[in-house]
Amino acid sequence: MPGRGPNREHHDAPGEPAAPHKRRGEDRVRPARGAARQADLLHHENAQGEGNNDWCPGSAVMERAAVIGGGVVGCHVAYALARKGYETYLFERHERLGQETSSRNSGVLHAGIYYKKYSLKAGLCVEGNALSREFFRDHDVAFRETGKYIIARTDSEITEIERLRESAGENGAPVEPATPSRVKRDLPYIECVAALYSPSTAIVDAADYMDRMKAALYQAGVSVIAPCNVRGIRGNVCVTDRGEFLADLFVNSAGLYADELAAECGLHGYVVRPLKGDYYSTVSIECRVPVYPPPSVHTGTLGVHLTPTFGREVLLGPSETHTEAKDDYEIRTPREEFSSSLASMIDAATAARIELNEGYSGNRPRVYLNGERCEDFVVVRRPSNVIHLLGIESPGLTAAPALARYVLSML
Repeated sequence: MPGRGPNREHHDAPGEPAAPHKRRGEDRVRPARGAARQADLLHHENAQGEGNNDWCPGSAVMERAAVIGGGVVGCHVAYALARKGYETYLFERHERLGQETSSRNSGVLHAGIYYKKYSLKAGLCVEGNALSREFFRDHDVAFRETGKYIIARTDSEITEIERLRESAGENGAPVEPATPSRVKRDLPYIECVAALYSPSTAIVDAADYMDRMKAALYQAGVSVIAPCNVRGIRGNVCVTDRGEFLADLFVNSAGLYADELAAECGLHGYVVRPLKGDYYSTVSIECRVPVYPPPSVHTGTLGVHLTPTFGREVLLGPSETHTEAKDDYEIRTPREEFSSSLASMIDAATAARIELNEGYSGNRPRVYLNGERCEDFVVVRRPSNVIHLLGIESPGLTAAPALARYVLSML
């Protein structure tokens, strides 16, 4: 059925029966009264003075939640938990929030066109598109309604455009056919034989988003503990490089490192292999509407595309290369490769005058289970007080507030 949401069955550990659903607080491990002074010091001395730091041993009157990972998904989970009534703490390994995948992407709010029907990616992207807009307006986040063109550059790509139109309809993502002349009215240099237009695509200023998100966390009473590296979870104890912390509920939203924390919790078999994407930029052309080729049939990624920014620059990227290092942010894709990708979408005269500048690089947390790629988001609960979010690649930026709701639905 078009517009149907994601399958709401939660993933349990591979090969294990699903755990019975429990109400909040039922059989939940709680912090011991008279908790370690080390944890108390962690709260009051290391939390940057942000959020609610009024907890003291033996005084807990609400359930305590700890979210590991301060990217956009982890922030939305922490925000939702705090608004639900949890005493919420957010642990981030960097000094600032959103320093990895959340700030090293195209900054596009996706519509939900590409993803398999009834998948988490499809349902949560469509839901997250609406919820993100609501958050942006409520918190004055800089975003722009741009729409998006997906173009067929050759007759052989028209079939893929038709497939995407069908997929969008199944997922409840609005699209409409666009003629080459319509595309040229907006972007005179684009060469195509057919196109789809997505009216619900937008762009967002990632830096402003994270700044406003931080303010929202503070207003909701979330305590941000950063920089702080979480090494593992033992029962109701979170072991960090700055001491131990007690909580009732943990959410692993560690992005590129979520597999490592999952393994520490006894959830084995999942491995994150970063898919590296480099970006270049140019000021040689104007671009008001993002332009995408059909997605790669080999990697499932959205391909090198043109994206406007909130300045004069136009982004070109991301490329697709594998890297072993999760913190490898060096641009390795030759400029000539980007020039070739660009030349396949624009007229020769424009291509000849474009100057490309190095932009930045980002790593997408692509997850594998026992060597096989997981095409969907993976949400696993193991043990009962830990929820793991694995493989939150694109459309994670868009789906973030919907993923937070999904986590709440599991409690």
